[in-house]
Amino acid sequence: MNLQLSRLVQLQQLDLKLHDLEQQQQQIPQRLREMQAPIDQDQKRLEELQRSRKTVASDRRRSEQDLSDHESHLKKKQERLSELKTNKEYQAHLFEIEQARKEKDKLEDKILQCMERDETILKEQEEVQTRLQASTRDMEKEKVELESRGARLTDEIATVEQQKQTLVGTLDKRVYHRYSALKSSLKLVVVAQVRGGTCLGCQLQIPPQLVASVRRSDQLLTCPYCHRILYAEEALHEATESLSTP
Repeated sequence: MNLQLSRLVQLQQLDLKLHDLEQQQQQIPQRLREMQAPIDQDQKRLEELQRSRKTVASDRRRSEQDLSDHESHLKKKQERLSELKTNKEYQAHLFEIEQARKEKDKLEDKILQCMERDETILKEQEEVQTRLQASTRDMEKEKVELESRGARLTDEIATVEQQKQTLVGTLDKRVYHRYSALKSSLKLVVVAQVRGGTCLGCQLQIPPQLVASVRRSDQLLTCPYCHRILYAEEALHEATESLSTP
């Protein structure tokens, strides 16, 4: 097998490994953002609940003050009953007292509603706080693990990069330039295997004469459709075995 072709296959394997490692590395901040999102939502909800409790507390204080004023007003009305001289005035005043008592009942109901509303909000607030504490604790734990994993990936990427640079140094400059040019347009798979007369890069059948030439692997040949550099797996194995044989 053409030695340059064999090395291109190795180079592509390293590039694919680098791509995979870099993808894993990029997933780390994405995972952190995914974990942070519900924490941010719970924090926002907690702030909303805290504001709601303040509003409810303010409404309750205002209603309690209104009730206090109203009770004082009602007491004065009740005290005036003994001062009234005619039955008509007395009945009219009783009606006013009854209306005042109804208003008092409304204020007491409003205060009770405030208390119930505050209890409901407090219950949700405690649930959100518990969930937020658990989520924060879990995130801190996973963050440590992800940072450790990120450090390992960085080291592994550096090792593969070094292997790649060493391999690139053994390639003919024109061959590497050709590989790089194809990689810039094809992104990942530049060197494609031929199997069953098909280019596995574009999944199209190539001419039988070209298949035979690829199997001989004595020169760099490209797919007439996708322009990837072609190689035969059996030739690659033969080359690997010959290189490993003393």
